[in-house]
Amino acid sequence: MSQSFGYHDDKEIAMGQNSSQIPEQELERLTIESGLSRKGIFTLYNRFMSLATHRDKTTNEYFLTKGDFQSNSLFSPIPGKANMSTTPHQTCLICGDTADSLHFGALSCRVLERRKVYFRDFVKVLSHFRPINKNKPHPWNSREAKLRFAFTMYDLNKSGTITKDEFQDILQMMIGANVPAEQVNSIADRTMREADRDSDGFITFQEFCNAMEKTDIEQKMSFRFLT
Repeated sequence: MSQSFGYHDDKEIAMGQNSSQIPEQELERLTIESGLSRKGIFTLYNRFMSLATHRDKTTNEYFLTKGDFQSNSLFSPIPGKANMSTTPHQTCLICGDTADSLHFGALSCRVLERRKVYFRDFVKVLSHFRPINKNKPHPWNSREAKLRFAFTMYDLNKSGTITKDEFQDILQMMIGANVPAEQVNSIADRTMREADRDSDGFITFQEFCNAMEKTDIEQKMSFRFLT
């Protein structure tokens, strides 16, 4: 049987391997689609393999489930650091960066839209967090593309708008274990009042962009280790 992408007889050995981890054809496709370098793809592969605990019986590929993210929290709080205007500071398990933006916290929701997250899905999501290189533009990596991606992370039911309940669900997932429910509700209320300009109970994409106008989205939606 030929070796399937994302599968190794010995996972520990696989973690220490290099280009042999990923078939050349798959590697080439991922670099073209994502705009990431080979080094960036290999880095993501090692992070993915450190999180994945399941393997598809049909294809032998490793994949992530919601349980993997619950048992290995994508974000861990940094003791003693908190930003009361948004959320406690977090350390991302994937990149090791400190994150004080809700966009990083919503990442796990986007990753887990599928019941099984294979490596190619993992790369597609994470590639939106590559630092913008103006000399090498990529359709997933402009300011507008990052804003659109961030918006869809909050729009859980894909209705084209964000409700308070959706925003509150994201907050609960991110900080519910460390922040009282009353504070989570207060943050959601304040955000809706500030962003929902026409007070119809929904945040449209344009209202979202207006609210983010002074935010350095390029910096906040970038993982430094991605190239």
